[in-house]
Amino acid sequence: MAVLGLLVLGLALLAAPAGAATPIPSKLQLRGHLPELGERPAMRVFQTQAAYDSFRTSLGDANVFPASSNMFMSFDKDILALYARGNDTGGRCLRTGPNATLDGDTATLDLLFESGTCGAPSSAHYPFILVSLSRTAADGSSWVTPARSVCASAPGVSDSRACASLGSSSTTPSPAATVNPSSLPTGIAPPSATATPTGVASATASRTAAATTSVAPTASGTIAPSPTRSAVAVASPSAVASASGQPAASGSSDFLVTAGLVALGVLIGIVIMTARRPRRAIRRIP
Repeated sequence: MAVLGLLVLGLALLAAPAGAATPIPSKLQLRGHLPELGERPAMRVFQTQAAYDSFRTSLGDANVFPASSNMFMSFDKDILALYARGNDTGGRCLRTGPNATLDGDTATLDLLFESGTCGAPSSAHYPFILVSLSRTAADGSSWVTPARSVCASAPGVSDSRACASLGSSSTTPSPAATVNPSSLPTGIAPPSATATPTGVASATASRTAAATTSVAPTASGTIAPSPTRSAVAVASPSAVASASGQPAASGSSDFLVTAGLVALGVLIGIVIMTARRPRRAIRRIP
């Protein structure tokens, strides 16, 4: 009975992680606020450098994304996922954990909100995040296939889920993703950078994700850069590790299984040795 119980325990430990979602190593590459990415939640995926460069070029003056050579990733080992929250409440920024999760045919980013706007003005309310996903899951399998998709949602925000198929790099926002008209500020103008009456260039309702500087006229009437930043400080590749700040937990399940099997083998050995141990006959003295 003891051996049978140990066998059942071992089978239970082996079957427990089988139904769990598979971790996919992920890494933060860039985050900030950029209204040019749209008013509604959207997801984009890039499997090749050509697709990523084409997207960057299409943004024109709003191109704040770094070249792939300046990021801690390579397209032969990773893909890029870009999630844009759209019009948000403001005053907060997105971050990601060390792993995404693969459940069936869908990989889901692990996103969280943190206070602050990543260095942008307090009025910035178009958070986005660029995350690289390893092509190899934690179990060693290659999960990237055209039939699968990458999804994400802003935590605690209904109707913020957006997905993109790995078969293309086009934007595929969730059909239910809507924006509450009451949350939109009145008088939103198209993104532009115009001079204020004092001569300082402002970025009202315009890009806040590029690390640019504001300008002000000097006494001679020429334009000189001002030391103050008018845009968001996005996470550089060197700050990626500190942004997540959590060790990967992909090996915890394997450790539990291994420990359970070792304990099972030891207990079975003890039971067998006890059963085979010869009994000494006791001789009674008359």
